[in-house]
Amino acid sequence: MKKDLEYIQSIIDDIPQLQYLDKTELNVLVQYISYERINKGTVLFKEGTIGKTLYFIGVGKVEIKKESLSGNQAVLAQYGKGASIGEMSLLDEAPRSATATVVEDVELLMLNKQEFDEILDKYPWIGIKILKNIAKQISMRLRHTSGRFADVFDTR
Repeated sequence: MKKDLEYIQSIIDDIPQLQYLDKTELNVLVQYISYERINKGTVLFKEGTIGKTLYFIGVGKVEIKKESLSGNQAVLAQYGKGASIGEMSLLDEAPRSATATVVEDVELLMLNKQEFDEILDKYPWIGIKILKNIAKQISMRLRHTSGRFADVFDTR
């Protein structure tokens, strides 16, 4: 279900990861973003599948799980309003590293790889800003994960 551009713009205004874009750049981005409302319990994507979409959460919550060696699902994180998930899908053609499940009805803004590549071609300065922000998000999550990993292996 698509909403009108004004509604998408109002959701974008509440997403911190997009605040680095100026008004003109946001107006361009709105042309490439789609909107969807998804019910609790829906799996957005599964670990091991090829990803092609970056999601921004406007409302609701999404839980990220990873399958352990024993086959159990370990909850890695839960993200809510303003967060983004699936960033790596815009960067590589690799399978998804985890499963994302809606745990509270969500409103999502979505940017797929094909449209992102078009932004890179037509508006490279916007694409670069998006890429820099993705790198920042991945870096912050890696730092957090490294801290958690160190806690697990702390033998004191």
